[in-house]
Amino acid sequence: MSRIAYIGNFEPEFSTENDVRKAFEHLGHTVIQLQENKVSMEQVREESLNSDLLLITGTWATQPLDEFITHIHTLAIAGIPSATLHLDTFWGTSRGGRKWWLEPMFHTAYIFTADGDYNDKWELLGKNHMWLMPGVRYDAAKFGTERKEYECDVALVGSNGEGYHEDVWTYRKELAGQLREMCKRNGWTYKNPGGDEPKIDRNDDMNDFYASAKVTVGDSLCLNKEDSKYWSDRVPEATGRGGFLIMPQIKAMKYNYPKLPTYSWGNWKQLEEMIKHYLEHEDERHTIQAENQRITKEEHTYVNRVKTIMKICEVNDEDGQK
Repeated sequence: MSRIAYIGNFEPEFSTENDVRKAFEHLGHTVIQLQENKVSMEQVREESLNSDLLLITGTWATQPLDEFITHIHTLAIAGIPSATLHLDTFWGTSRGGRKWWLEPMFHTAYIFTADGDYNDKWELLGKNHMWLMPGVRYDAAKFGTERKEYECDVALVGSNGEGYHEDVWTYRKELAGQLREMCKRNGWTYKNPGGDEPKIDRNDDMNDFYASAKVTVGDSLCLNKEDSKYWSDRVPEATGRGGFLIMPQIKAMKYNYPKLPTYSWGNWKQLEEMIKHYLEHEDERHTIQAENQRITKEEHTYVNRVKTIMKICEVNDEDGQK
């Protein structure tokens, strides 16, 4: 099997980098963890030249940059591919406005982002960009157990919008306010872990939360709204962990999740009616939950994404074949 030199943030137990690492290891590959902003350029050289792939996250910055670019060329000559994995939306936010050409992600052979929009910008920069949809940790794609402390009719998991890209995205804050009002008006119980309430770790507690919340509502920072080719990892996280999720309409997301309930952006009356309907139709809700959980488990875990990375980067498999 292959050896992967992976630069990322592995210190938080449930970071997405650890989800990706576990996917590689589940497939039998060896992952050399190089902690971002602590690893030296010398370590990067040594480990990657003895690996089959150098993978970095888009948050990593190393200096001097010229040494890194030279090393990428050295890897290419040695036939070792390099790739960047950016785990979130990119263009149109403050991160897209940074001078990324001064950072490593702009200089690897392949750039994978969860944002499939703006290919014209990547092409203009002469970059080999690939759209890689978000996923969920493979062993987290399972149903949880109902727990009384998590029980609620309606949930919003994540930020309530306070301080969340407010320069370009006020939708989350508006959504949170609308949900509070809907719940108050209809007598529904409401929870917002990570926003109005303490955050829940992305361990089995999160699965139990989704098992206990009847309806979860989410959003994504989609500047192109329904025409976006980006959606938050909240979609595979919530559905994969067995939650019932309602999202605003995103055509590409709907193609991948045909049974996922969606409403028109900003149509709060429609959203309220949908919540009411699914709270009153438990069997239908459970049928949709089961179907979306199946789709995520089969098609949208990080094992699926890692296989795509290996194929596109033409990394040898266990038989030495590309």
